[in-house]
Amino acid sequence: MKRIGFFGGCFNPPTIAHIEIAEKALKECNLDKLVFVPMGDKYLKKDLIEYEFRYDMLKLYCKYNSKFEVSDMQRNQIERTYAIDTFKQIEEQYPNSKKFYIMGIDNFSKMEKWKNYDELISKYNYIIFKRDNVINLNKYNNIHFIDFDSDISSTKIRTLIKTNNSVNGLLYEDVEQYIKDKGLYK
Repeated sequence: MKRIGFFGGCFNPPTIAHIEIAEKALKECNLDKLVFVPMGDKYLKKDLIEYEFRYDMLKLYCKYNSKFEVSDMQRNQIERTYAIDTFKQIEEQYPNSKKFYIMGIDNFSKMEKWKNYDELISKYNYIIFKRDNVINLNKYNNIHFIDFDSDISSTKIRTLIKTNNSVNGLLYEDVEQYIKDKGLYK
């Protein structure tokens, strides 16, 4: 049975830290594949650029690792969806595989407020990236915690671009060039 990780997020823009997380999840959890799942345009977040741009940038990252792919399941999103809806869609699209949902400790710590929390926490497997051993949640047997600390964030990159500062070393060069070519985050 294939082991597949699903890494959801805005990826606005996708950073080198996102790629480091993905590679670490592949290695430490012995995944056969990692699928990026960018949020659709109906996701309520300030300064979120169009889905197509975020999808295209993730596709550029996929050429660096043959185990990476990008899902377009939220491309034509008509209304806001919730994690439970996306998880159920993933279950349908990827049958006969062991699935792991990847997120940072910041999102995981907010899950109690998410729609269908009890089902989310009991039914699905998670890979959670945490910083500085901030939290010890080993009471869950369906969750694998991985330490990861980075000061690279999409917010920081957007701010640097808006203020005409360098983002060298925070994005792969082809993603940085894509942002420049499309005039994003100005």
